[in-house]
Amino acid sequence: MCAAHRKSALAGIALAVAVLAGCAPDPAPAAPQAAPSPSAADPAAAVAWMNGFCGVVKDFIEGNNKMPSASGETLEAVKKSTSDQLGHYAAILTKTVDGLGALPAAPVPAGDAAKQEFLAKYTSARDKTVKAKAGLDAAGKNDTAAQGRAVDGLIAAQKDTHGALDPVAAVLGAPELKTAAATAERCRP
Repeated sequence: MCAAHRKSALAGIALAVAVLAGCAPDPAPAAPQAAPSPSAADPAAAVAWMNGFCGVVKDFIEGNNKMPSASGETLEAVKKSTSDQLGHYAAILTKTVDGLGALPAAPVPAGDAAKQEFLAKYTSARDKTVKAKAGLDAAGKNDTAAQGRAVDGLIAAQKDTHGALDPVAAVLGAPELKTAAATAERCRP
């Protein structure tokens, strides 16, 4: 081989080595790890939270089902019976408000929103019930108007709670909590 061809062959090899060594494209960067979405919840935490949320409401419903009946043949007996009903209802509402207030933060914002909505309704119902009982208890034994106001207060309180009896329906917009409710023991009927 003549010297000119050797030089151009060596130059070609040198050029190829330089191209392969220094000019090769950088390796593709590693795909970034997907960060968990802010609404992603630990499934176990979601089940535990739903169990607590459903449990508080379920305890209210069970307590409500044990409400004493109104009875009595005299105005005084009816007043006492109504006062007992109001006292029972106030007690289960207080327990419900305390239970909802004691729940930890929900694993997703929709749970906290549902909790606050239920807390507002049960608190309003409790306050109406306590006021109705106090008014009835302070009234004279023959005050039929006080009896009527007490019954109206109880009915108004019950209307507040009727909007907060289905904790699962309150979180249907949060897939993590909806899924958790399906396995949470206290969310079962």
